[in-house]
Amino acid sequence: MSDYKSLENLLASIMSVEVGLSEEREKAALAISLADPAYRDVIKAELERAFQNTNLSWIKLLDNETYCVFPADSEEEARDFIKEKLWDKILSF
Repeated sequence: MSDYKSLENLLASIMSVEVGLSEEREKAALAISLADPAYRDVIKAELERAFQNTNLSWIKLLDNETYCVFPADSEEEARDFIKEKLWDKILSF
């Protein structure tokens, strides 16, 4: 998944259960990170590529050997999680 380094870093450093942020602190950290237009553009571009990539495993993007954000039961559930938690926030800026 190295095509999505910034996205993976964001997931691992802010949204991973290992980090252990409360929902409020996670939202605040995301808001601070995404407030930077250059960073937001990078994440948006990576997400756009991800949404177009029919071979991407959304489940593995969220739950892998390096970090766990959300243990989705299906690719659709994992994709919807990313859309709700990140994509919609990016579009709201």
